[in-house]
Amino acid sequence: MNFPHKPIRLFAGVLSVLAVASLSQVSQATGLIGKEDLAGPWAITLTGDTGCGISTSLVTGTLDANGTGLVTLRSHSSGCGNIVSTEKFQVLTMSSNGSGTASLTCNNQVGCGWTFKIQVAPDRTVFNLVDITDVGNNFLEGVAIHQ
Repeated sequence: MNFPHKPIRLFAGVLSVLAVASLSQVSQATGLIGKEDLAGPWAITLTGDTGCGISTSLVTGTLDANGTGLVTLRSHSSGCGNIVSTEKFQVLTMSSNGSGTASLTCNNQVGCGWTFKIQVAPDRTVFNLVDITDVGNNFLEGVAIHQ
């Protein structure tokens, strides 16, 4: 029988995979999730349809222990082009399982914004956002990654 790989190479490959896997640590988060768990720097990506048309955005900034912070919103859209503005991100509600709501202003905190449903991962390193509550052309979704 002809094997495509020599046994020693296959064994070395398996050992390499096991070595890398043993270096990875699985986070075992415990306890209740609160706004204070979101304190620190975040990068949030958003995509969807807004009052400016099809949009992609990057939101970066630091949240305090109340889940609030001034952030930089960099957007690219079909209707408004490229915009950079300073906005307010705020976690409005948070249940102990990590589900809640958050808001993000737009237009330099004047006259517009979005309300998101959020879900924080048990290890508190990421959360997702989806705008399902606002009227009009606001259909955004995204993910936030703790930096």
